[in-house]
Amino acid sequence: MTELECVLNSRPITYETNELETLTRRKLYQSRLLKQLWTKWKDQYLLQLRTAHNFTNPSSERNLKSGDIVLVEGPKKSKLLWDMGVVEQVIVGRDGHVRACIVRTPKGQLRRTVQLLYPFEI
Repeated sequence: MTELECVLNSRPITYETNELETLTRRKLYQSRLLKQLWTKWKDQYLLQLRTAHNFTNPSSERNLKSGDIVLVEGPKKSKLLWDMGVVEQVIVGRDGHVRACIVRTPKGQLRRTVQLLYPFEI
């Protein structure tokens, strides 16, 4: 047997306990970082999109209108999997404010409340 064969054959088949704990901690840390990233993205970007439209013309009410491009909040946690759509019709409440919209997406038409729609800056 050569010296190289001895070294290769003496490797452990499984991870040592210390290495397994390190990998587990690393996975938990990465998961926590990913969750923080999505939370910050939603809080700092998506919600600021709504307020950004108020600052462009502060005297008028912030209302969606037909033709606006929006991101439709979906059941999936990943915001990258949410649908984009175009507002086709707005539904106005008794007080004159837009309360819901009919949005055309690649999956068809959806009726969504304004709270689930994030307008894009275009």
